[in-house]
Amino acid sequence: MISLTHLSTNNFLIMNLAQENIVSKEDQVRVNFSSELMSNYFPESSIKGSKEIRTFMVGPDQPLIFYQDQDDLLKAILRKEGSESGWISFSLSEGAVKSYELEYNIKKGRIQIAKVESNQVWVSQALDVASTDFEKLEQALSWTALRADTFAETIDKVSLGTQHVLFGTSSKSSDALFYLADLKELKPESYTFPEHAKTILQFELGTYAKFPGVFFLYQIGNERTLLFQSFPDEEYDRTYDSRFVAEETLNCFALLELPSGNDMIYAAGNQIHQFKGPENGEQGTYETLPGVYQQVHQIRAASFEGENSVWALDQAGLFYQTNRFFNQVSQEFESGKWTRPLLMVEGVSQFSCVKGKGVRNQLYAVSTAFGSELTRLWQDSVTTLWNTNKVTLSDLDSLKEVESYSAQVRFNTASKLASFQGQKVYLSAESNLFIYVDSQSYHLGPDHKVAIPLGIVPEFTIIAPVEEIGAPTIVMSADFLENEKVIDLSGKIFDKLQSKIDKEGGLANAKKQNGKSLIPDGVKPETIKAAQDGIGQMLGIARDMGRGKTPVLKATSFAVGGAGASGVSINSLASASSDFGHSLGDFLHSIWNKAKEAFEFVMEKVADGVKFIIKIGEQVFNWIVKTIREIGSFIQRVFDSIKVFFKDLFEFLAFLFDWDAILDTKRAYKGFANNAIINLKGEIGNIRNFINETLEKEIAKFSPELVSIPKELDQTNLTESSKETEPDPRSNWLNSKKQYLNSGKGDEPVKKMPTELSDVFNSLMADLVPIFKETGEGFLSEFKIVAEKFNQVIRGQLSFGEFLKIALQKLAGTGLFILKQLMDVILRSLEALMDVANIALNQVWNVPIISALYREISGGDDLTFLDVMCLFLAIPSTILFKIGENYAPFESEEVKVAFVERGKNIFQLT
Repeated sequence: MISLTHLSTNNFLIMNLAQENIVSKEDQVRVNFSSELMSNYFPESSIKGSKEIRTFMVGPDQPLIFYQDQDDLLKAILRKEGSESGWISFSLSEGAVKSYELEYNIKKGRIQIAKVESNQVWVSQALDVASTDFEKLEQALSWTALRADTFAETIDKVSLGTQHVLFGTSSKSSDALFYLADLKELKPESYTFPEHAKTILQFELGTYAKFPGVFFLYQIGNERTLLFQSFPDEEYDRTYDSRFVAEETLNCFALLELPSGNDMIYAAGNQIHQFKGPENGEQGTYETLPGVYQQVHQIRAASFEGENSVWALDQAGLFYQTNRFFNQVSQEFESGKWTRPLLMVEGVSQFSCVKGKGVRNQLYAVSTAFGSELTRLWQDSVTTLWNTNKVTLSDLDSLKEVESYSAQVRFNTASKLASFQGQKVYLSAESNLFIYVDSQSYHLGPDHKVAIPLGIVPEFTIIAPVEEIGAPTIVMSADFLENEKVIDLSGKIFDKLQSKIDKEGGLANAKKQNGKSLIPDGVKPETIKAAQDGIGQMLGIARDMGRGKTPVLKATSFAVGGAGASGVSINSLASASSDFGHSLGDFLHSIWNKAKEAFEFVMEKVADGVKFIIKIGEQVFNWIVKTIREIGSFIQRVFDSIKVFFKDLFEFLAFLFDWDAILDTKRAYKGFANNAIINLKGEIGNIRNFINETLEKEIAKFSPELVSIPKELDQTNLTESSKETEPDPRSNWLNSKKQYLNSGKGDEPVKKMPTELSDVFNSLMADLVPIFKETGEGFLSEFKIVAEKFNQVIRGQLSFGEFLKIALQKLAGTGLFILKQLMDVILRSLEALMDVANIALNQVWNVPIISALYREISGGDDLTFLDVMCLFLAIPSTILFKIGENYAPFESEEVKVAFVERGKNIFQLT
């Protein structure tokens, strides 16, 4: 077929051009970007959870999370870079799961899972972490079932170790039992619990003083006992027992495996108690951690590079302690000294701290205060700031709205027409950051770089969800860039904030875009003035950092709700320190919220950054900050202190969509199109006759030598780059969603069309085949000559004017003949189409899930081909119009009616 050969020739030409014109450092590529604070929408839904959560890091920054959903089915999700939501999901049970356990064998690098389902214990094979493809977890797992001795026993809980599996049962007619099985044989043997206890609060497999065994927490009467009992030795059938005694009643415990293989025990009541067994000839140790709780009922422990963290859940919420103590005087961390407990999340029902290699302070919590959504909480390794985000899965039946920074990045080069396609851009960030790039999710960090492929058009959109106006800078590199480029997401917003405050005569007069005051009633004028002075200083520091300058700052101080700036002594504050041991991130996440309305603030320049000193009551905290994100966090906290929260700042600074205005534009386009179709049906015969007569006259008199080429066209240089323009993330909003718009595609066009349209389409294709056959090989050889001449234009060996003359000579005569035949076929098809178009284009498409979602987002309009096409056009055109005019194109009903009526005569020849 000629079309296949034609395609092959085109591909050869494109490949040849690509090889000769790959962009490189010699092309002096320029990078333009623009960032905007704005809402973005993603087809995702939050994960609902109920009971136990277990988390394991299967690779660098790749957590695998096991959880039970609201029906107690066992599910798992895996972080996957470059997927739509950033997560893929698995189903690991057919029915409700009563208990499950995950075990990581550190020495062998294997993980294993056990679950209680249908009153049986199911144990998976051990998976080698390094070689397992966790994206195929469901296919990789195989299960072996274990049962109790009698069907009358109910299996309540399972525990898994590196060598054994343990499960406990209860029965109305007999003592509670536990069953122990070696993982190699999986033949369970039954035992009674210590002292024939019937109330077993918790049991876990572990190792103490080099003895493998079981840790039990049980109750007899009002007495509770925490006991370790080793497995009987094979020679003497004896056990090693050890009791752990604290000065209070214990509710729960957690085990932390040490490098020696022994377990550290963290037991909790109203305090946390640490028990360490004897090792290397030394006696065991006992220590009570600082701080008092309200009856801890769940506890977890994790370790990173010898530093331990404990997470405890009591009536108030989820608390955090660590022996990574921050010294306020030396501004350095000390290991071995415990911090006081900090309340990190309120309203938590379940949580899990991440285990695995290279993990510090990451956990996942189910918070009943937010509809039982699964939330990730993690501490940035650079700034120590805490980050939170809802874990979501791709879901075409749900839309998630997030506040974000949107940055459009564009590349230009003036030296030649260079090919960016296939090139990669590498992104990292000064601190941890989750982003979407053209609807694909990625995680950036100082030591975590991702590759973004470029297409023919060298640009992409970065969307970074944020919960405060501060954001880390992004570092961009590529083989064709001479130096790394820094993308400052928040710089434009900081400038905008300063400008708006100055323009409106101060914070006290600032208005949100809806006309309401930014500052709520009740905040004292002197408090507003003090906050404004401090924010202004911080904005100046952020601007200097963003431009790579050393901040210029004189010692400055202010107070909000405190003694007043004049009462603050820099020298006295600098010499004081807190003994809590909390880092900057700990302070901003937890302590600030308890006393943010009364503090004194001092900023001063130091050698390696800017020192921030805060006095709350008699406590003094001070830190040296070095990143824009840290400055942004302080700016946000000062706004919080005058009751201006992120939601308020977003409404004050962001570019806000008006979805109703977009829907009005869509409906105007749709009305115009329907009127135009009706008009075209009556006019199509006149148009067809006119085109036939015109082309016949042109064919009769055509001679390429008589065609004059305009001077401007003759002088066109195709080696020049396209005109450089300033990118705008607002106008590129729809382009950043292109991946979602293509979701669900896969069928051939005919299969996706309504029947009436596909009939016309089939007829059109059948009529085109003989036309292409008539052209013969002669046309193909002529086209090859033209293609080679165009290649010479690209290389600068032939002017565009000379190319046009050759192209006209080789192709124009044949081309006009083919054009006449093509136009005749197309117009005949169009005449047939007009009989069905008005019905077919407005025919409702009943697509499962998608149709219902479309009605929801489109204000009740049905999903039709015409409606969705008009919506795709309405989104960018409404945004662009609003950017230029500050109002929507069809806010006036009179303008809308006139536009729709214009469709009735748009195709008339007169």
